[in-house]
Amino acid sequence: MESAERTGQIEHLSNRIWELDFARGVCILLMVMDHTLFDLAFIFRYQWFGRGEGNGFLFWLAETARTEYFPWIMRDIVWAIAVFTFVFLCGLSCSFSHSNLKRGLRLAGIAILLTLFTFGLDLLFGQTDRYTIRFGILHMLSASILLYCLLAKLKPMILAMIAFAAIGTGSYFSSQPLETSFSPAAIFVNSTADFYSADYFTLFPWFGYFLLGAILGPILYKKRNSRFPGAAGKGWHRPILFVGRNSLIVYVIHQPVVYGLLWLVGVLFL
Repeated sequence: MESAERTGQIEHLSNRIWELDFARGVCILLMVMDHTLFDLAFIFRYQWFGRGEGNGFLFWLAETARTEYFPWIMRDIVWAIAVFTFVFLCGLSCSFSHSNLKRGLRLAGIAILLTLFTFGLDLLFGQTDRYTIRFGILHMLSASILLYCLLAKLKPMILAMIAFAAIGTGSYFSSQPLETSFSPAAIFVNSTADFYSADYFTLFPWFGYFLLGAILGPILYKKRNSRFPGAAGKGWHRPILFVGRNSLIVYVIHQPVVYGLLWLVGVLFL
């Protein structure tokens, strides 16, 4: 029995398209790095050193993240590319899913649990709207998958029109927020509504990028085989592939792990 299960696991991994896992893994690792530097710059910088000056490597690292990394234009460019790639890949993965409905509902359930958990953290610390995630990337992706389930039978040309309309709408309101006090509107586009989310991704334009991936998936991977099979057996990318294959788990647990490790660093070294 154990041997059969092991064989099934090996076959499952061999059937995966390695370059998609690799690209997804790179995006997740960049996200973990970015979130770690954010915690250093805007949380632990002040927990460890207050508003004043400090010294040592930890102060230098936290202060450099705050004053050099986050104002850096390259950070904004890489962040935009990484998030676009991740969302695009999630849409492309719809081509390989046996049931996008189950996939979307499962992700929606995890997103709701994340909202409850982060809201509970704010309650625990007696604060409002610091950690609570009301509509983050998991919420946006689950909504995108479920919307795609409704639209999947439309012709690719119509799907492309919907995708570009979503991108255009979101891009317009990103620079000119929608004037409204209706809070749910903030789920769809950037608006003036009273709505806070620690991690925030409006459905437009991101659903458009997701939909482009869903459209191009069957074209790029018609045979569902890697486009770079010669590199599939190389060992150098295995850690990144592991992260890419387990991206949801890494995303859900990375912030508590990072926060806990930085807290421990402060206890041990400060």
